[in-house]
Formats: sequence, C-alpha cells, structure tokens
Amino acid sequence: MKLNAYYDVFGGLQDSETFNIGKINVFGTDDTGSFHVDMYQTQMKFESNFIFDSGREVKAVVEWDFWGGNGHMRLRKAFIESDHWQIGQNWNAFGDENLWPNIMEWEGPPSGIWVRSPHIKYFNTFNNTNWQYEISLEAPINDYIRFEEIGLMVEEEYQLTPDLAMAIKNEHEWGHIRLSSILRSIRYSLDGEADNFFGYGLALSGIYKHQKNNFQFQLVGGKGVTAYMTSIAGLGYDGYSNSKDEMEATPAFGGWASYEHYLTKKLHANIVFGFTDYSLTDANRQLYDEELSENIIVLQGDALYDHYYGIFNLMYDAYERMTIGLELDYGAKKLDTNGYLNDVFIDDSKSRDAMRISFGFMFYF
Repeated sequence: MKLNAYYDVFGGLQDSETFNIGKINVFGTDDTGSFHVDMYQTQMKFESNFIFDSGREVKAVVEWDFWGGNGHMRLRKAFIESDHWQIGQNWNAFGDENLWPNIMEWEGPPSGIWVRSPHIKYFNTFNNTNWQYEISLEAPINDYIRFEEIGLMVEEEYQLTPDLAMAIKNEHEWGHIRLSSILRSIRYSLDGEADNFFGYGLALSGIYKHQKNNFQFQLVGGKGVTAYMTSIAGLGYDGYSNSKDEMEATPAFGGWASYEHYLTKKLHANIVFGFTDYSLTDANRQLYDEELSENIIVLQGDALYDHYYGIFNLMYDAYERMTIGLELDYGAKKLDTNGYLNDVFIDDSKSRDAMRISFGFMFYF
C-alpha cells in the first residue's frame, strides 16, 4: 500500500503524476504550484509454489497495481517460472530487476530500464554459480509514431520478430555486476513502403551493499532503444526519418546512480542522480510534442536533448513494515535545435527546470 502525495513548487510537471523530466515543456512559462494525493501506486500480488514429488518447484505470479488511469487496475506481472525457464510477463531482461533506488516518486531516474514485457526467458549458471546468464525473447515494443500528425507518412507495421535480450551477472554477498544487451528489428511503413531499421543497446549495472547501506548504478547506450529508457519511453523517439526519407535509429546514452545510508536503525537517507542524452541528426519534418504546445516543425534539422535529475530524501521506518518519506525532486530539460523553419534557418536553445516535494508512506502486508 502506498500513499503518493506531491507538491509542484515550479516547472511544467503539474499534470504529471510522476516526476518525468521528459515531459517538461521547455517552451512553457506556467510555474503555478499544485498539490496532489492518490493511492494508485498500491500493488497486489498472488503467488503460488507447486512442489512436485521429485522436489522440483514451479512458481506462478500475478501482480497488478491501480496505475491504469483514474485508479483502474493495470497488469504488472503474470508469469510461470521453473528451474531454468520463465514464461509470461515480467521484467524485461535488458534491465536489472534487482535495482531500484529507494525513492518516493515513481518514475525513476532518467535512463533507468524498468520495462515489463511478455517473454520466454532461459536462465542458468556456469560451473561457478556466482556467474549467471539469461537469454530472452521479448515482445517487440513500437515507439516511433508519436508525431504522426505532421505528415511524415510513417505508419505502424506488424512486427515480425521479437526483441532478443541477453545478460550475464556476477553475484556475491556484497552485491552484483551485470552486463546486458538487446537487439531489435523494428518494422515501419514510410510513404507507403514497408521496411525495417535495427536497434541495439548495452547496459552495465550493479549494486554494492555494506551492512544496510547500498550503492546502485546503471549505464545504458545504443540506438533505437529509447522505448526502454525512463523519461523517453512512449515519446516516439526510437526512430525518425531523415532528409532522404529514410528511418534512422535514434542514438541515446545515459545513466543513474544512487546511494542509501542509514543514519540510525530506522532513519535513512537517499541521494540519486541521473541523466539522458539523445539526438536527432538531419531529421526531416520533426515536431515537438504538440500536447505540450511545443508545436514547432523543423525541416531538415538537428535536435539534441539533455535530461538531468536529482533527488534527496529522508525515510523513517516507523514500524517493521511501514516507511514514511519526505523527498525533494529536481530536474532540468535542455533542447538545442538548428535547421530550417519555413525556409528560415534557426539555431536555438531552450531549457527549463522543475522542482517537486514528494511525501507519503509505504506499508507492506
């Protein structure tokens, strides 16, 4: 059970339930404060374990929350897992499911990879059980037609291949280091012609634990993988058309790091930093998010996006299963563009920041 309460001090995120830096409107000027409270981040889970006479165990999990809009239920997980196989919907193998900074806001730092997708995953260990590997066929994600209003003639095509994710992890009592990769073939239709472009990415992540304190990090880079990256996912930047009317995979790079320190047995503090850089080069008829009034069309232009994010919080474990938290969230978005707008060359830079105070409680049944 989680109470999500937040006060927007300034910036353009008054209508965002999460502190999503990618949704900051760099052209906006409304710094009106706003206050919201909801319980939509509450989660419920059913879990069953089947143990056969041979001792073999099969686990089944179904989990949901109320993040489906206006408190409607949303499926998070539904999978069956045996000794070496997992089938169903769970955390995508490109991300590191064992990482999450201890924060109140629910978006997470930029470039974090927390995607849940249907998949068939095989996992096992080498002769040294400290080394583990995963190979997974993931359901494809389409994220390249966000700006269809501008006449790009980009249309969604039926996907023919799953995303292929692979990972290797070295795990010890102190924590782990994990390297993962993903390979994608993304089909689309441009000006009535069906084709595909390739996406690929690498991610390095890990956690170091000392007593109750911990340090976590994740770095990610690639092309055509923005659908997997927090603060960009869903904004349609996996690919874009260039001046030759060819689809290009968007290059992106970013990362985050967090440190949690226990000041006493019950009082602990967290500090988190994150960033994302991604760019569109020689983009043709690019449109900024019209819903955020960023309705500028750039013909044959370049755009460089930078997201920066920082959090500091204090959490108090009032009871064994109850944590109360108070948090300061700060983020900034920068957009550099150059190109032709209605046959006039422009070279412009826009930036805007946002600040939010998040607070609430978490209780575990």
